[in-house]
Amino acid sequence: MELFDIGGTELLLVALLAVFVLGPERLAVTARKAGKIVREAKAYFSTLTDELKVELDMLDDIKDVKNDLDDMK
Repeated sequence: MELFDIGGTELLLVALLAVFVLGPERLAVTARKAGKIVREAKAYFSTLTDELKVELDMLDDIKDVKNDLDDMK
């Protein structure tokens, strides 16, 4: 499994290091906070993507109208 050019062994090493540095109690809280941040970021980018699609569709419609007007000349 490759995630951001980080292999499985590197992820395992980071996880073990996090357990030693944070301890089991703080690790759970930190993991929850990280999960919440990731969920919020996904929701934000999903909304942004949807809005961009709407704007690009409107731009296509405007281009179509412009082309129709140019053809009428």
